Amino acid sequence: MDRDVRPIRFALLLLAACAATPTTPTAVDHAASTQAPTPAATAAPGGPSLYQRLGGRDVIDAFVATFVTNVGRDPRIQLRFLFTDLDGLRGHLSDQICAAAGGPCTYRGKPMKSGHAGMRVKDAEFDAMAEDLAAALKTHGIGAREQQELLAAIGSMRADIVEGPPP
Repeated sequence: MDRDVRPIRFALLLLAACAATPTTPTAVDHAASTQAPTPAATAAPGGPSLYQRLGGRDVIDAFVATFVTNVGRDPRIQLRFLFTDLDGLRGHLSDQICAAAGGPCTYRGKPMKSGHAGMRVKDAEFDAMAEDLAAALKTHGIGAREQQELLAAIGSMRADIVEGPPP
């Protein structure tokens, strides 16, 4: 659980960032918000992208919907999302994951650092979200390779989400 959960943990914190109400992005904010890393989003030359291997936008939308439902029902973190527009959150997460996986989407939410500033997201909350995301990916039959690649593609934002030292 040690090594494999860390990228998942980050993805879950990403969810928390998207829970903040988005602002109209400035040119600087928009550039920062779309800097999701994509190195893992492509396969070998000529191979399918991670987006394609995940099954495209419909599958991403489906596992994100399950993930958001899981988070909303998780007693460890559900209070964090009590006043969150879950439909808006779902849309931002789908866009962000789609873009990070090399799909034709653009994330227009807040940058991770400013979106999570002052939220005091802790490692235990990150862990809970990671478990909820892992369950959603499993529910939708996402392969282990694709899970790892997706989480690696967005994992570099972890430091912008969690406040405090890493586990």
